[in-house]
Amino acid sequence: MNKLNDVVISKATSVASLRDYLDFLQSHKQFITWPDAVMPEPDIRNVIAAGGRDFMTQPAIMFDKIIGYPGKRMVAGVHGSFANIALLLGMPKQSSIKSMFYEMVSRWDSSNADLRRIDPGAAPVHQNRIEQDINLYDLLPLYRINEYDGGFYLGKANVVSRDPSDLDNFGKQNVGINRIQLHSKDSFTLLSPPVHDLGRQMRIADETGLPLKIAVMLGNHPAMALFAATPIGYEESEFEYASAMMGAPLALTESGNGMDILAETEIVIEADYVPGEYKIEGPFGEFPGSYSGVRRAPVFKVTAISHRNDPIFENIYIGRGWTEHDTLIGLNTCTPIYAVLKKEFPEVEAVNAMYQHGLTGIISVHQRYGGFAKTVAMRALSTPHGSMYLKNLIMVDADVDPFDLTEVMWALSVKTRSDDIIVMPGMTGIPVDPASIVPGKSHKLIIDATTHASPDPIGMDSEMVEPPTGADIDALQRMVSQLQEAVQ
Repeated sequence: MNKLNDVVISKATSVASLRDYLDFLQSHKQFITWPDAVMPEPDIRNVIAAGGRDFMTQPAIMFDKIIGYPGKRMVAGVHGSFANIALLLGMPKQSSIKSMFYEMVSRWDSSNADLRRIDPGAAPVHQNRIEQDINLYDLLPLYRINEYDGGFYLGKANVVSRDPSDLDNFGKQNVGINRIQLHSKDSFTLLSPPVHDLGRQMRIADETGLPLKIAVMLGNHPAMALFAATPIGYEESEFEYASAMMGAPLALTESGNGMDILAETEIVIEADYVPGEYKIEGPFGEFPGSYSGVRRAPVFKVTAISHRNDPIFENIYIGRGWTEHDTLIGLNTCTPIYAVLKKEFPEVEAVNAMYQHGLTGIISVHQRYGGFAKTVAMRALSTPHGSMYLKNLIMVDADVDPFDLTEVMWALSVKTRSDDIIVMPGMTGIPVDPASIVPGKSHKLIIDATTHASPDPIGMDSEMVEPPTGADIDALQRMVSQLQEAVQ
């Protein structure tokens, strides 16, 4: 590794908070402050959506001149580009998506976590404490993320909750990203499907009558947001994975209602689940690029708020891709699916499940025998994430880069036959999929675009052209690029 890469990695591991990360991004020209005064609507939405058109290099954007919210600060696009994700991983911001995937795979292990404890009295998040006259509308510079949203949403909150029946089990303490709609100055609804950890914990609270408390973290260490959006096991800790991936300590403290929270997070909203109480939630511009419907959602009552001095509210733009939602969860959706498959099928080469949270996925695999790719596909559809989200699955050979759509389309064009397509109707799906038969029920589609292998009837297949590869070709490619850069 060259000295430049060493410097990037060194600086990335020194990031301890959102503020550190914004400074780090700024040093790499990946963070800007919007110079003009903006209306909450539609100005903030328009600026973020415009910046997000370049999902490879979009900078994070700070707004500190928000009309109607004097002195308030709001940032978006923190994970809005693959350049920002690369820098978070300690890699050059020009890194390829495929190289970032393998880097994340190499770090997929929580055993090296370094979690440190800070006394609540010394934690920056507790510099200010509100327990009376709580008013979220005064604290946060709110706006509708999409024009026809049913209200104000917190789109990037990291929600900490504990299993009501096993409060002392650190592994069962969940950190997830859930859509939160404000309904009054001190109450909100939170949507979490039963398949998600918090949805499971709400069901436990309903069945046992045990209380369920949560801590909503806003403005977090950038690695925390990655793993709050990552499908890991129920008894696995998002805090541990985030620390291990960064290769650096993560400082925790305790919220006023007993949750573990990041000591340097910007804002924490403490709330109690209100069993049996529901309010109408939605519509909401969701990640498939469509508005979700209106539904009843469970209510949470705010009990207290802690925040740093001059706090930064962090939000996200979600809509028709690509948006920050896709770059935030793309690679960390691929990695856990890959980890499951690789353990059982060493022939799996890579997994690309970046498209709308994996509604379409592409898996490259060494074809062990005829029909093997379809077997791997079936297993992918039964992984914890795949059972709910994976809908369309394309299988390609190991020499096809699943992150290069030109190669994928070539494979689809020349290798797919009618009997390589499997459609399974009436399967589990996500409620917000606009193509669902009914909310929560969809199809599963497998397209096997791999080379046929014995005992398949190979027929008239021709040998595939193997383009020249190797160190000499790589050197020639670099020479072409250098000559191009030298053109006057």
